[in-house]
Amino acid sequence: MRRIGIAVLGTGVVTALLVAVKSQLPAAVPPSAATRPSGPSTAHAPAVASQPAPGVRVVDPSRMMDGSHLGAVFTNPFGPVQVRADVRGGRLVDVVTVRLPTAAARGIEIGMRAAPVLREQALERQSADLDTVSGATYTSDGYRRSLQSALDAARTGRPAA
Repeated sequence: MRRIGIAVLGTGVVTALLVAVKSQLPAAVPPSAATRPSGPSTAHAPAVASQPAPGVRVVDPSRMMDGSHLGAVFTNPFGPVQVRADVRGGRLVDVVTVRLPTAAARGIEIGMRAAPVLREQALERQSADLDTVSGATYTSDGYRRSLQSALDAARTGRPAA
């Protein structure tokens, strides 16, 4: 029981530090500026488009149906991962973690550390094309896959498989 308390405290501190550090960073470069080469010698060079991770589809937000869409459960060696995507006005407004690994203290710590980071990425990118959180590869993959199934359900209007 003591290890879980320490994990929760540690996660809160890490989250607070991430928020504090992020608020001190300069504003992000607009995607159009970041993907275009600059300078006189590259004036006619084509823009470079980033590709989503394999198996991840970028969902057109204008085609998503409003409501809460439950993603499929994906189990990893530490336990199950499942999320719910909340859509309003055709946009992803929240991602709620429904299930995270609870079999061992290490799995709990990893899930509690990774979930807020993955949620923030999903809301910012409006897709399941998320970066893997260091040290939480299995949880990140399950989160990404569950979110993709929830976004697919929002797009088709059918429950996630």
